[in-house]
Amino acid sequence: MVRAAAPSDSDTTSFAARLVKKAASRFRRRESDIDPNVVDAVEKGFDVDYYITAYPDIAAAGVDPVEHYLRHGWREGRNPSLAFSTRFYLENYPDVAAAEVNPFHHYLTAGKAEGRIGRHELGFRWDILSRLKPVADQIAEYKSHRSPVASDPRALLQSRLAQALAKYRTKLLLSFSHDDYTQHVGGVQLLLRREVELLRADGYLQMHFYPVHPLPFLDTSGEPVQLGVLLDGEPVGVFDPEDIVACLTHADALAHDRRFVIHNLLGHNMDQVIAIITASDAHQGSFWIHDFAALYNNFKLLRNDVEYTGVPKPGTLSWELCEFARADFSHRDEFAKLFDRFAIDLLSPSRSALAIWEEAGIHVPRSSRVIPHVTLREAGAPRSHEAEEGQPLRVGFIGYPADHKGWSVFEELVLKLGDDPRYEFHHLGKGRRGGLPVTYREVVACESEPDLMRKATAVTRLDVAIMWSIWPETFCLTAYEALAGGAAIVTNKCAGNVVDLVEEIGPGVVLKNEADLFAAFETGDILRFARARRSVQHCHLEYSAMTLELLEGGA
Repeated sequence: MVRAAAPSDSDTTSFAARLVKKAASRFRRRESDIDPNVVDAVEKGFDVDYYITAYPDIAAAGVDPVEHYLRHGWREGRNPSLAFSTRFYLENYPDVAAAEVNPFHHYLTAGKAEGRIGRHELGFRWDILSRLKPVADQIAEYKSHRSPVASDPRALLQSRLAQALAKYRTKLLLSFSHDDYTQHVGGVQLLLRREVELLRADGYLQMHFYPVHPLPFLDTSGEPVQLGVLLDGEPVGVFDPEDIVACLTHADALAHDRRFVIHNLLGHNMDQVIAIITASDAHQGSFWIHDFAALYNNFKLLRNDVEYTGVPKPGTLSWELCEFARADFSHRDEFAKLFDRFAIDLLSPSRSALAIWEEAGIHVPRSSRVIPHVTLREAGAPRSHEAEEGQPLRVGFIGYPADHKGWSVFEELVLKLGDDPRYEFHHLGKGRRGGLPVTYREVVACESEPDLMRKATAVTRLDVAIMWSIWPETFCLTAYEALAGGAAIVTNKCAGNVVDLVEEIGPGVVLKNEADLFAAFETGDILRFARARRSVQHCHLEYSAMTLELLEGGA
């Protein structure tokens, strides 16, 4: 069994340990139609800690993880450990699939001895590709999980908007994003929570819209998209688009200065967004490049969600072979409606994101400007570096464990070197994943304590942060937090602004691919690089005023 994560103050390790102890005894205590020999064999290789963190619904249900996998999990394509892919084994060995036997049991008792392998050499990329569905099917699956939400009456929105504007505001800023930034965790959400405070101080009323039901694409179905509405960061309710349009049609009588800012439109209907902006008679608009949804149907610009090769162009192999290009809608055509209708100022958090946008040449804004979300300022004198000979190098992943952020590459690194005494692995962020010898510390920054990740990096004394994003990051706040906390960055050439950050500020290393990453650790090159640092400089994070920097009176 893979060694479990080290205990921490806020994780599920103790729960996992209890399940591990009870799994075998529960099977033996009760009558079961599952062959006990199968149970015994599978338990020896099964990773309970991995299973309950990879599939939180199993932990929430309180069912026995081993029994669940043997009865249902393998048929649902779930994996019993990081080292075994159920889907791959069944697809690669059709005789096993035809025999209708549990694939993990077959691998442990016969397959391994026969020279069969439990996981594709492409690793997580194969798993992503094996799960990839046509875009229409992806959207249908998202919509199948939706629960009906009752819309609030138009009068409520009219009343709340009139009260807010009449009380102390003369300036109205319509704001759009993909979710309720007051309830969700993420870099953009944290920045939006800061932005509403800045807008309030400058006399703006922020009226924020987000789709009630999330979707990683624009909604081109033609059906009305229900929108949640926030005023000054406070929830008002859920409204139909026609009611929002009706309320804003007379907003000019309440606010003489009306503008809009687009942070993210995933889940929105473009015609509906345009109708809302038009109804408000907003005369100036800004568009932030937080991702690349305006350029392609995959907002990360990843071909089939696994590889970045630039902005795909119609007629090229990258376009023809990509599932996202086959959709019956085009993000670039939908966003063209917005840029053709309004004069928009383009705001980019980094030079690299703006360069990708301009090289694509798809949408032409009125102007463009780079406004970094944060800058680094030295905090006191550097301290001596503590990565001494004989001490393990502290290597960490920072943030949410998502594939496009490089979590699966970090997993592979830990699987290869988790027992190597030269290294000590850490995860700082939200969403613990089990099955790895990794010390986990939960870190969730908020507007009242935006500096928590920098502090956690410093307290943990991370020597190296693996920032292995497989898409071109438009900014990557966690990379700045890692540097500010004293860690060096290890990244790859496709990671967008993370690369610029390392090359312009450092310290860090930019590697070509994952083979080079694994080799750098196996040979000890990373150790030599880290120990060559004579000192560690901690920094403060100074946040920008974001959209307000472009607006009249912004600081």
